[in-house]
Order: sequence, then C-alpha cells, then structure tokens
Amino acid sequence: MEDENDDAHSCSRPASSDQPKEKQSDSGSSTDTGVTFDELVDQLASLPMSKQDSKFISIFLCLYRKFAAPSTLLNCLITRFDKTEQCDLPQLTRAFEQLRLLQVIAQWAAEYPGDFAYPKTRRRLVEFVDAIEKNHVYMFAAKEISLHLENHVEDDDVGWPFSDGNDGETDNTESTPHTPSHSSPTTLLNTSFSDNVIHNISSLDLSDDVPTGSSRDSGTLSNTSSTEKSGSTMTQSSYALLALEKAQREAMSLELTPRYLLNKFQWRQFMEIPDDDFARELTRIDWIMFTSFRPRDLVRHVSLSGPDKEKAKSLQNVNRMIQEFNHLAFFVASIVLLRDKAKHRARAMEKFMNIALKLRRQNNYNSLGAVIAGINGTPVQRLSQTRDLIPLSVQKEFMRLVILMGTQKSHFAYRLAWENSFGERIPFLPLHRRDLVSAEEGNKTFVGSNKDRINWKKFEIMGDVILGIQSSQRTSYSYIQRNEEVQRLVLDAKMRDEEDLYARSMAVEPSAGAVDKSKMWGWLRA
Repeated sequence: MEDENDDAHSCSRPASSDQPKEKQSDSGSSTDTGVTFDELVDQLASLPMSKQDSKFISIFLCLYRKFAAPSTLLNCLITRFDKTEQCDLPQLTRAFEQLRLLQVIAQWAAEYPGDFAYPKTRRRLVEFVDAIEKNHVYMFAAKEISLHLENHVEDDDVGWPFSDGNDGETDNTESTPHTPSHSSPTTLLNTSFSDNVIHNISSLDLSDDVPTGSSRDSGTLSNTSSTEKSGSTMTQSSYALLALEKAQREAMSLELTPRYLLNKFQWRQFMEIPDDDFARELTRIDWIMFTSFRPRDLVRHVSLSGPDKEKAKSLQNVNRMIQEFNHLAFFVASIVLLRDKAKHRARAMEKFMNIALKLRRQNNYNSLGAVIAGINGTPVQRLSQTRDLIPLSVQKEFMRLVILMGTQKSHFAYRLAWENSFGERIPFLPLHRRDLVSAEEGNKTFVGSNKDRINWKKFEIMGDVILGIQSSQRTSYSYIQRNEEVQRLVLDAKMRDEEDLYARSMAVEPSAGAVDKSKMWGWLRA
C-alpha cells in the first residue's frame, strides 16, 4: 500500500472481502501477483460476504506466521483501530468497525495465546486493552481479551520464518514494515463516544460474523456481552487448553514400548478379544493422539526438516501419531503372518477385516487406513491360499473399504466420505499431511517482481485442510472405557522390519513370481 494513500485508506471503511480478488483481476492471476499484507488485514476486518470469506479469519490466524510475526499483525490491528477512531464516520459505524477488530483480536488470543508469549508483544496488547477498557463501549470486549491473556502458553517458535524477538529486531515494537507509528489509544478514545452510543449499541450484533465452529474457542464479541458471558468465554478457552494438555499427557503414556516379539500366546490373546473392543481401543488411542496436537503443529511438521522437527516439542505429538499408524500396520501384518497354517492366518485376516469395518462405523479413518495398509501390503496381500479361506461376504465388505480408502481420483471416495461424516471422526492423517506437503512445496509463499506479495492461494489450499482438522477436533467421542489388554498387546509388541515380513510371507506361501519389493509398503511411505 502506497504511503501517500495510507491516511485516506485508513479513514475509509474496511475494504470488502473482494478487494484482494479485484486486485488480482487487474494484474493477473493470484499465483502471479499475490496480495499485500495490508489487503489481507482489510479482509480480516471485513464482514464475510460468502462461505469462503467466513473461513478467512480461522485460516489467516492459523497460517499468518508463515509470512508475518505476531507483533506485525498486532500493531497493524491496533493502528487500524486508532485510525478508525479518528475518522469522520458516524459513531455507530465507527463502533461497529472497531468492535469487529476487537473480535478478531479476541479470537486470536483465545486460539493462539502462544503468539503473545514474547514480552514486548504481550505488553503491547495489555497496554492497548487497559486503554480501551476505560471506555464503556469497549469495556466488555477488553475484558474478554484480558481473560484470554490469562492463559500463559510458551511459544514454540521453531519452524516459523517470522517470529518476535529475532536477531536484529528493534526495541520499538511499534515500528514494523506494515505498521506506521501511532498514538496511544488512550488519547483516541475521547468523550465523543457518549451515552448516546451506548444506548444505541445494542443494534450491533456481531455474532453472525464469527466463522462456523470457532465460537467455542473464541467466543463472540456481540454488544450483548456481559461479565457473565466473558467469564463463560474464558472458561471455554481455558478448557480447550486444559483439554490439550490432558491429551498430551495421556499421549505420552501411549508411547510405543516394544518389549517382545509376537508369538502364539499373543496370537491367541488377540483372537479372543471381541472385534468391537479392539476397534474401540484403537479409536480411543487415536483420538487421544489426534487431539494432542493443534492443526498449526501439522503445518510446521510439513515445513521442517528431520533435525528441526526433533527440536520442536509440540511436534513430538504429531510424530507419535504417525509412528502409531505405521506400528499398527506392521502389527496387522505380523499377526497374520505369525502362524504356519493357512487356516490360522485366514482367521486372523478375517478378524482384522471385521475390525476394519468397525473402525469405519466409528469414523476412525486413521486406524482404518493402517489396518488396510497392513492387509494390502505385499507380504500379506500375496497370500492367495490364505485369502481363499476367508468367506466371500467378508471379502466383499472389506473390498468396499479398500475402494473407500483407495487412491483413485486423488482419494475421491475418502474425501467425499470425510466431508459427509458428521459427529465424531478421526481423519486419515497421512493423506491430509500429504495435501499440506503438496501445497507447501508446490507453491511459493511470496510472489511478485520484488517477492513482497503474499501468495494467498497457497494458504487457501492449506486452510481447507486445516479447517477440516479443526472441526473434527472439536467434536469429541463419547467416553470410551480404556482396554488395558488391547493397549498393551499393540503398544508392547516388537515389530519385525519389512524384509523380515516379506521373508516370512515367502516361507509360508512360496511363489515363483518375482515381486517388486519397493512397492511393499507404498501406502505407508506416501
């Protein structure tokens, strides 16, 4: 945004959500020209005009650290708030736009309190909140933000290209590339906002502006707020953090602890466990691991190299779920291949096929994918003598699941099922992670001749993945009783490697045909 147009722009109403698109249509495609940071903030402060617009705030707040530091965004929002106060606009219009900005800040503080962990950034927001809290129009919104700031969270900056406190940062946090110097909000919130505004403010209901599904974490900043409502919102955001910490503690207790190689005793133990009990425990374990990390962690996971992933504490939770997926697939193959006789292998394979059906009914696509990967991996898939002993009805049901999780048309069947799975659900994590990898590696973050414009199309693609994960994490499963027997059977098993499994497969059912070993576990490597 040009400097000479800055003042004129700042005193106008926030641009419509279509502004970045109009810019693109004048200059070319979004991939070529991108949008500026100021244009994104315009859209952040604008009312959503479409379904895609309603997703914008959640996507932006989750991903903005790929192209801006928290202090940059905070200063930009505060500057916009101050300049709106100075604009020659009707009082109600001015209040509406400022409350909209406060709503964004409240959602930001509720969902990502770690962004305010850096002392200067936190102090900047605290001072701003203290100033606006003195005005009757903003006091409830300020109280809500203050309650969110009580949630102290350590910020794990590893993997973000833009962070507060980087070397070379100036002491003046108010000076940023996107934000001009500004006055204290204390001087801007003058007495012109009189009781007349307060009496008429009830018509400003911002509750419809909150993107679907985000209100549980962030609350809403409608002008019907009250002390009780702020307290309730604080409880909701605090509860989300407590639930995350609880899931992380429980996930640590579910670390793989390989103690023994599988034998006939474990095989018989597995065969005696009811299919429902086994599937429910897999879902319980998956749900704990799935809720132990935030979608942001998944974004960083695909952006970092192996060594850097080890440095980020929060990424341990993502790694743990990936390891458990691979472990379960190997467990399935190992149990099936354990016995010498085909009839015993067939019984185990049939049982896993039935468990897969139970997992599908529970909308646990992650464990479902792992079980299918184990059965359809080359060491087990090639066991034609074993499969011939499985009832055709069971094989047909299993084939439907294979088609559901198949790669045809870019996993079209699974994507359709995922979008139409309501209530509790756990995603097939390898595919969603692959989608993020494709968006990250296939698109540049900055475009334009000077590489100073943001390729927002990239973040829209990543955002669609993130929103699906966020939504599913907010709908928890009903209480599932822990099954110690299943947990220990799966987690304590020591797995053989791919070569050993293939050698075992060849030993129980020799074959004259050559097999491409590089494709044995293609699904797991994807």
